[in-house]
Amino acid sequence: MSKSTEQLILALKKEIEIYKDYLSLVKNKQEILIEGDIKKLEKVISREQDIEKNMKKIDQIRQTIIGNILFEQKIDWIQNITDLAQYIEQPYQTQLLEEKEKLKNLLVEIKKINEINEKMILQSLDYVEFNLNILTNTTIEGNIYGNSTEDQTLNNTSKLFDAKV
Repeated sequence: MSKSTEQLILALKKEIEIYKDYLSLVKNKQEILIEGDIKKLEKVISREQDIEKNMKKIDQIRQTIIGNILFEQKIDWIQNITDLAQYIEQPYQTQLLEEKEKLKNLLVEIKKINEINEKMILQSLDYVEFNLNILTNTTIEGNIYGNSTEDQTLNNTSKLFDAKV
C-alpha cells in the first residue's frame, strides 16, 4: 500500500471521529432545544462552529491526499471513494470501503437529527412570532379626520417581524 493510501485511511478515521463528536453534539442540541435553555444552546452552537472548522480542515486534507493518489496511479478523474477503491489493492481496498461506509452512516444519522432540530427551531420561531404579534397588536381609539364626525377606531398593528426569514 502506498503512503498516500495509508494517509487516506487515517484521514477517513479522523473524519469519522470528528463526525462522531458532531453527532453527540447535535443530539445534545436536540435535548437543549426541547428544554428551551438559550444559554446552553449558545454554548452548543459555539462548539458546533469549532467542530465545523475541523470538518473543513480534514476534508481539505482528504481531498489533497486523494489528489496525490490520483497522480501516483495516473488516474484522470474519479467521482467518489468507491471509484477510487477500484485502484487500491486488497486488503486496503476493503478497509477503505469500510471507513467510507462508516462515514456515510454517520452522515445519514446526523442529517436525520438536524432535520428534526430544524423543525423544532422553526416551530419555536413561529410560536415566538405569534406571541409577539399578539403582544404588539394595539387598538387606538379617538377622532380621525374624515367625512364623518363620529368617533372612529383605528387599528394600529405594529409587528416586529414583517416577513419570515
